[in-house]
Amino acid sequence: MKSKPLSKSQIQRLSKQLCTAEDWKGVSIRPGCDLSRIQKVHFLGRVSLGSNGGVTQYRGLNLPCGIYDATIGDCIVGDNVRISRIRTGIFRYHIEDGALLEDIGILSAEPGTRFGNGTEVNVVNEAGGRGTMIFGRLTAQVGYMNALFRHNPPFIKQLKTLAENEITDTVPKVGVIGRGATVVACAHLHNILVGPYARIEGAARLEDGTISSCKEDPTFIGSGVQAREFVVAEGAKIDSSALLDKVFVGQGVRVGKQYSAENSLLFANSEAFHGEGVAMFAGPYTVTHHKSTLMIAGLFSFFNAGSGTNQSNHLYKLGPVHQGIFERGCKTGSSSYVLLESHIGAFSLVVGKHIASIDSATFPFSYIVEKAGESSILPGANLISVGTVRDGEKWPKRDNRKVKEKRDLIIFDIFSPYTVERMRRGRDELLLLNEAAKNRQMPISAAGVHVSPDRIRKGVEYYQAAITRYLYGKVLMQLTEVLARGGSWEAVLLSLRPTTGLKHASDWTDIAGLLGPLEMFRNLEDQVASGKLKTYDDLLTQLKRVHRDYPLFEWQYVTETFEKEAKAPLGGLTREAALRIVDEWQKAALAIHSLVLEDSRKEFGQSARIGYGLDLSEKDIEADFAAVRGTMETNSTVLRLVEEERDIARRAADFRAKLASSR
Repeated sequence: MKSKPLSKSQIQRLSKQLCTAEDWKGVSIRPGCDLSRIQKVHFLGRVSLGSNGGVTQYRGLNLPCGIYDATIGDCIVGDNVRISRIRTGIFRYHIEDGALLEDIGILSAEPGTRFGNGTEVNVVNEAGGRGTMIFGRLTAQVGYMNALFRHNPPFIKQLKTLAENEITDTVPKVGVIGRGATVVACAHLHNILVGPYARIEGAARLEDGTISSCKEDPTFIGSGVQAREFVVAEGAKIDSSALLDKVFVGQGVRVGKQYSAENSLLFANSEAFHGEGVAMFAGPYTVTHHKSTLMIAGLFSFFNAGSGTNQSNHLYKLGPVHQGIFERGCKTGSSSYVLLESHIGAFSLVVGKHIASIDSATFPFSYIVEKAGESSILPGANLISVGTVRDGEKWPKRDNRKVKEKRDLIIFDIFSPYTVERMRRGRDELLLLNEAAKNRQMPISAAGVHVSPDRIRKGVEYYQAAITRYLYGKVLMQLTEVLARGGSWEAVLLSLRPTTGLKHASDWTDIAGLLGPLEMFRNLEDQVASGKLKTYDDLLTQLKRVHRDYPLFEWQYVTETFEKEAKAPLGGLTREAALRIVDEWQKAALAIHSLVLEDSRKEFGQSARIGYGLDLSEKDIEADFAAVRGTMETNSTVLRLVEEERDIARRAADFRAKLASSR
C-alpha cells in the first residue's frame, strides 16, 4: 500500500519521542504504522515505514515491532519489522516484512555494489588462470566447467556472458534484508544481501556478499564469522569464527571452528572445520575436519581429508603453478603429503609422505602408501574395504539440502561407467605390467610409484571381479525385470537394446559429482561456445537432462562393454547364455563380497580391542568392547553385508526360476 508523508502532528509526536530527521519531508508511513513504536530514531534521506503493530519472536521471546534507537537512511522498512540498537546506522536497504535487526554496529550498501556476485575466485591453480565467477545460482557443474574447460576460450567467454547476464537480472540495486530474516549482535555489515529467513547472529564482519536463504532451508551465519567477497547458498551454516575471503559456499555446506578459506569453492554438503583451504575446488561431500590440514590447489569431491593432510605446490620456479586432482571418493590418512602435480584415481586411499608426482587415474580403488620414502600402489585394494561400502551408503543419507531445487546435480553410484571403464583400463595396463614383471621379484614402476608383481596379479583379480559383477549384474537386473512382467524371450531381447545413440559410449567423465558421457558435455560445450544457449537457465536445463538420462546412457555403456568383455552380442542372447551370465555374476559378486565381509570382521578382532577394558579381565574387556562398539552379530553394516550375501544367492535363484517358467 502506498505510503504517505508525515503530517505536522505526527512529526511533533515523533520529535517528543526523541526522533529527528535531516528532512521530515523524506519520511513517509503506510497504514498501520504505530508511531509510539518509533523512538530515538534519526532519519536521513528518503525513508518509508510499514505497519508495526505486531511482535517478532527471538529465542522464545516476543519482541514488539518498531524502530528503537537507530539511524535509518534511504531505506524501505516493511511490515512488522523490529529494528533496535543500531549503533551507527542502516543505509540504503530494503528491509522486508517480518525481519528482525537488533544490536548492529552498521549495515550499509553502496550504490552499484553487486554484493559479491561476479567475484572471480582462483581455484585449482593458486597462480590463477582458472578464475571462476561466483554468483547466487552457481552450481558445482558450472563451476567445474568454468575452471577446467580452459582449452576452449570461446566457451569460457560465452559462459562468462551468461553469468554476467544472470547477475544483471537477479541482483537488486539496493541492499535487501529478506522476509523473516534475523540479524542480531553483528558488528560490521557492508554490501550484503540477506535472503528470506536467514539467521545472522554474532557475525564480526561481512563485506560484499550474498547470503541466499529460504523458509524451507534457512541459512545461518554465526559468531565471529568474517567474510568478504563471498556468496553463500541456501541451507549453509557458517559459524565459530570462520574466515572466508573470495569463497562460494554451496547448499547444505557446513563451515566453522576457525576454518580459513581463500579463493575456494565448496559445493553441496561439504564440511570444513579447523583447517585451511586455498585455491580449493571442493566438489560435493568434500570433508575436512582437522587442524593442520591444508587443502591447496586441488580438485576434490566425495573427499575425506585426514588430520594434517597437506598438498604441496612449491616445487616451482615460475610461481605456485602446480595443481592436483583427487577424483571422487579419495581419502588421505593422517599427516599424508602429496607433491603436486599429482592425479589420484577415484576411491583411493593415500597414506604417508609422497615426494614424487603420482598419476594413478587408471588405477581407481587403490591404496597408495609410503614406506621409508618410497611410494607404492596396491591396485584395487579398496574394492575389498568395508569402508568403501559404508561410504556408498552414507552420502545419500547425509544430504543436508532441504530446498526445492537442489542445484548441484549428483550421481552417487560408486560403480558406474566412469569407474568401471577406469578399472578396465587399469586391468589392461596391469596385464601388460605383469608380462614385464615375469620372473622378477622386485617392484616395477607404474603411475609414478612402485608396484610389486604380487600386487599386479591381485589388482587384475580385483578389477576383473568388480567389472564382471557390475556388467553382468546390470544385464541380470534388466533380464529379471522383463521376465517378472511376464515378457517373452523376444521381449527380453528387445529390452536389451539401448535407446540412446552415443557415438563413444565408453568415454565418461565426472563433472563435480555429475557422471555422464564425455560427448554429452562436449556437445554442451559447443552449444555454449556457439551462442546457441541464450540464457543461464538454458545451460542448467541441458545439465539437468544429462542427470535425468544417466540410466539410459549407462545402459548403452553396459551393453557395449558387456559385449566386449563377454565377446558375445547381447542381441543374440540365448537362454543358455543367460544362465551363464547369472553364474558368472554370482561367482564375481561372492568373490568381492566375501573379501569385504572378511574385512569387516577385522573391526571386531582381538587387535581391535586393545584400547578397551582398562585393567579388566578378558571377559570384561569383551563386555566393554561390545557395549561401546557392538558385536559382529549386532553391527548394522555387518548385518547388511551378511544379508546382501544371502541376497546374491536369492537373486540368482529367482532369475533361474523366472527363466525356467518364461515363454
